[in-house]
Amino acid sequence: MNFNVQLETPRMILRGFNQDTYHQLFAECNQSEIMSILGIATQEEFELEQFRYQGGYSTYNLTIQFFQLVAKEDNRILGWCGFHSWAKQHRRAEVFYSLKHEEDKRKGLMSEALATILDFAKDEMNLRRVEAFIAINNPASYKLVQKFGFQKEAEIKSRYLFGDEVDWDYLYALLWE
Repeated sequence: MNFNVQLETPRMILRGFNQDTYHQLFAECNQSEIMSILGIATQEEFELEQFRYQGGYSTYNLTIQFFQLVAKEDNRILGWCGFHSWAKQHRRAEVFYSLKHEEDKRKGLMSEALATILDFAKDEMNLRRVEAFIAINNPASYKLVQKFGFQKEAEIKSRYLFGDEVDWDYLYALLWE
């Protein structure tokens, strides 16, 4: 599998996935291989990932740069972080991050990964603005982005609908001029 970029931190390898990486993955690999490469455990997770890919991670004016977090010590897939809604012409993107397992949280892994990908965003993606939409009931997440200089700009009401639940978010942004 060819990743579009590979970064390293002291404890992790960050494998880059862009739209071309996903095209290669779904064109050249069978379901079992895709599940293994992406760290997908269930048929339901696979179908969701396939749906996202088929729907298009990229559009005419937005694209992606994802990073798979892989532990150096045992090659275990820890989670994901990266950028979606990357508007190249405006030099802005939304950051996202998640760890797959509870036992990997509160160990500084995401801080380590974000430090590296934010440098990449500034230096290689040429971003001037990174946004983070964070659920108002997720203080660990907004504390994480605040460590990197993100500033709260707004409270966004009724941004997402999950079943019958409505999500309210804080909008944080990091600006480089």
